[in-house]
Amino acid sequence: MSIILIGFMGAGKSTVAKLLAEEFTDLDQLIEEEIEMPIATFFELFGEADFRKIENEVFELAVQKDIIIATGGGIIENPKNLNVLDRASRVVFLTADFDTLWKRISMDWQNVRPLAQDKEAAQLLFEKRMKDYAKVADLTIDVTDKSPEQIAELIREKWEIE
Repeated sequence: MSIILIGFMGAGKSTVAKLLAEEFTDLDQLIEEEIEMPIATFFELFGEADFRKIENEVFELAVQKDIIIATGGGIIENPKNLNVLDRASRVVFLTADFDTLWKRISMDWQNVRPLAQDKEAAQLLFEKRMKDYAKVADLTIDVTDKSPEQIAELIREKWEIE
């Protein structure tokens, strides 16, 4: 059974997934392989609605496997994905306050986040998404004062995985 990591940008989903399993699925990476371009470029060319359709298709295939999945922060934007997450039994919501996440996002030069170019817009998006993350989560972990290793250990303990 999969473990699916959800949460806003900067919460550490991919970092924690790497600690949980050598082989894990980074949904954004799978999407980039599918669309054959960076997500930011796809957003510019085709927009968010087309991206969310592809994200859903890739996500529905990924959850059929017994793997660790690090999702993108907007996975909950598509009602179809919310339904998939709601039916899944091991969804981990990594959370923190907005200021902590914004600091991480603004310091991350490796990942271009099309929906995080402006702090005020990102905060509105954060506030909009929080209740949906919480609604589908089976485990919620506040990552503010925890290392990625501590977070991974909490997940291992919850589902007794090695």
